[in-house]
Amino acid sequence: MAVLLKVDHAEFLRDYWQQRPLLIRGGLAQFEDPIAPELLAGLAMEEGVDARIIQRQDTDWHVEHGPFEDYEEFGEADWTLLVQAVNEWFPDVQNLLLPFRFLPDWRVDDVMVSFATENGSVGAHLDQYDVFIIQGTGQRHWRVGERLEGAEEFCPHPDLKQLRNSDFATCIDTVLQPGDVLYIPAGCPHHGVALEPSLNYSIGFRAPNSAEWLAQLADQLLASEQNFPRYRDPQLSAETAPYLISTNEVAQVKQLLLQQLESESGLQAIQQVMSQAKRPLPQPEREITLVELASYATTEMLLCRTPGARLLLGCDGKLYANGECVAAPAQMSDGFQELLQLDQEVPLADCKAVFADTAALSCLAELLNLGVLHLVQELAEDEATD
Repeated sequence: MAVLLKVDHAEFLRDYWQQRPLLIRGGLAQFEDPIAPELLAGLAMEEGVDARIIQRQDTDWHVEHGPFEDYEEFGEADWTLLVQAVNEWFPDVQNLLLPFRFLPDWRVDDVMVSFATENGSVGAHLDQYDVFIIQGTGQRHWRVGERLEGAEEFCPHPDLKQLRNSDFATCIDTVLQPGDVLYIPAGCPHHGVALEPSLNYSIGFRAPNSAEWLAQLADQLLASEQNFPRYRDPQLSAETAPYLISTNEVAQVKQLLLQQLESESGLQAIQQVMSQAKRPLPQPEREITLVELASYATTEMLLCRTPGARLLLGCDGKLYANGECVAAPAQMSDGFQELLQLDQEVPLADCKAVFADTAALSCLAELLNLGVLHLVQELAEDEATD
């Protein structure tokens, strides 16, 4: 059973979400670290893992990127190891997302895990995304302020951006204990310093800027190979200088783009982008057929959502996953609801609504072949204890 975040969802969304910081003392009751520092350090030694160490030496800051071979050179204090998307490697870390599923699935970015030695910090800074910080082992002192407009930032290192003025006015000044949760909206200054070796888990929520939206939408539309309307100017005037861009021409370009966004293909492209995983999903070794899938209906196989994958119901009634429209059901049946609500591994034998619905079962097969969902053969009890 998923652990619940000790906060009233409606009150939080009304009074805090993207408005002001919130300290949720004991937000996750009886919290236990889902990963040990040694395992995190080992993960940061692997190729393909986004990891970095931020170290302060007197007034100088240094940043090194993984994979790392060892950590002896960094000493016993004043540095922090940060590893992105740890949820995609460790299922127990993936489960940290469950208490936050009252927020839109498509907004979830990943779970970044940081291990800080005594006095470890990344400096006072701003983030352009919302984040929940869960305190694990150890204690960390946090100072958080209300949203700052026009705050001056600088780069003490090419890979590190901090606030020029670290002495900002605070609304939260506290030491986090294991299980405490700190919510920090985008644009709010914050500064955390480890008082002892400690773990933190950051649940980040992506917020693409307008340029990123346009770039991703363009990629999605171009990949569709549709025939799109082209720019036309049948009412040119011979009196217009050839070097002049007229306001009418600019307005026509804007209108062409707006028409595309407001079209059916534009709506679909937006929702396809929302459903894209941050990184490529692991692909199955072979394609599963409907006949084979149906034969597993009563087995002990487990059905799991792949970490990092998004399965979304669009406002047009279609299902989107991994940048594709995977189904357009005539009605949202119990079988499709069962797929959408899947957040933890479940035995296939418990997915009765899916197997009773031909369309939902076909959708399940496609999701498995896309890597959005995957099957795990549950070990027999005697094998598991060997």
